[in-house]
Amino acid sequence: MKLFKLIERNMRRNLRRTALTTVVIATATFLFTVLISVPASMDRIIRDASTTLRLVVNNRTAPWYDLPSRYCDEIRRMPGCAACVAIRGWPATYRDPRDSLYAAAVGPEINQVFPDYGLTANVMVTMAHDRRAASVGRALMDKYGWKLGQQVTLHGADAFARMDLTFILVAAIPSKHYPNSFVFRRDYFNEAMKAHGYPADDIAWQLIARSDTPEHLAMLSKEIDQHFRNSPYETRTMTEKDAISDGLSQVGNIRAMVYSLCAIVILTVWLIAANSAAIMVRDRIGEVAVMRALGFSPGQIANLLFGECALIGMAGGALGAGVASWLFAGGVSLGAALGGNGALFVMPAAAIQGLVAAVVVSLLSGAIPIIEAMRIAPALGFRQVV
Repeated sequence: MKLFKLIERNMRRNLRRTALTTVVIATATFLFTVLISVPASMDRIIRDASTTLRLVVNNRTAPWYDLPSRYCDEIRRMPGCAACVAIRGWPATYRDPRDSLYAAAVGPEINQVFPDYGLTANVMVTMAHDRRAASVGRALMDKYGWKLGQQVTLHGADAFARMDLTFILVAAIPSKHYPNSFVFRRDYFNEAMKAHGYPADDIAWQLIARSDTPEHLAMLSKEIDQHFRNSPYETRTMTEKDAISDGLSQVGNIRAMVYSLCAIVILTVWLIAANSAAIMVRDRIGEVAVMRALGFSPGQIANLLFGECALIGMAGGALGAGVASWLFAGGVSLGAALGGNGALFVMPAAAIQGLVAAVVVSLLSGAIPIIEAMRIAPALGFRQVV
C-alpha cells in the first residue's frame, strides 16, 4: 500500500504528461480492441450459422442470376425439407446515398425458415394485414435510431433508382446472425415494381431452405441440385455457413489486414509511450540516486517506476477498452464493408485483450530507460541523465 501511494503521488507530480500519455494509450487501446473484434465477429457469425440447418440455393450459372420463386414449392415437397422461402434483394438507401442497406422481399414462410428471427405470431399477423409492415435487425435500428411503429421511406439504388417505398416498422429482429436485416413482403415489392414500370416477374435472388434434422441437411442439398439439373435454371446449393464464408472471403483477407493494422497501432503507441517513459525516468534520476543512497534496493526502485508505467497503461487500457465495449457491445452494422453479412460486436474477451495489450506495451516502453537508470551509480545520479 505504501508503494502504491508513492506511485500515485509521483503520477500527480506532472498531471499534464500523465494525462496525455493515458489518452494516447486509451486511443490506441480503443482502436486495437475494435480491430481485433472484426475477425472475432466474423468467426462468431460463421460459427452460429453452422447450427441453423439452413441451405442457400443460388443460380448455378452465377450467384447474381435469378431463380423462379416457384422453385420453393417443389423444394418444400422434398424429403427432409421443413420449409423454404424465396428472397429477393432490394439495394436501397435511407436519407443519404451513403446510408446504403440491403432490404429483402420475402414470403410469409420467413418465420418457418428463420425461427431465430424471433418473429411472434402477432408480428406475422400484422405483416399479413399490412403490406407496408417491415421487420428490422437490431443493429440496423440502433444505427438509424428507428423505433417500432415508425414510418420509414427507403429509396431505390442502382437499377431501382426510380422507386421509393414506405414501410411501417413492426418488429425488431433480435437475431445476431443477420443484425442488418430489413425484411418486408415480397408481394408489396412486386406490386411496386409493376407500378414503376419494372419487370414484375416473381423471381428470387436466392432461395433459403431449412432441413428438418441435421442428418437430412446433406441429403436435401444434393436432392435440390439433382432435381433442377438440366432445367432452365439450374441450382447450386450450399449450407448457410459456407455461403457466409464465401461472402466474407470476397472482400479479401480481412484477418491479415486487421492484424497488420493492430501491429502498426501497437508499434506507434509503443514509441510514444517509450518517449514519455524516458522523460519520466530522466526526471526521476536524482530521486533514484537519493533512494539508492538511503538504502533502497534497485529492485524496489524498479518496482516503483514499473508500477507507474503499469498504472498509466492500466488506466489508458481500461478507458479505451471500456469505451469500445460501451459503443459496440450491442453490435454495429458492417453492411457496407461485408455486403450485409454481419455486424461488429466487441465481446468481453476482446476488451480484456485490449487492456492486457495496453499494460504490456506500457511496461515494455519503460523497460529500457528504467534498466539504464538502475545501472547508474548513486554518486553519478545527480549529474547523469538517461
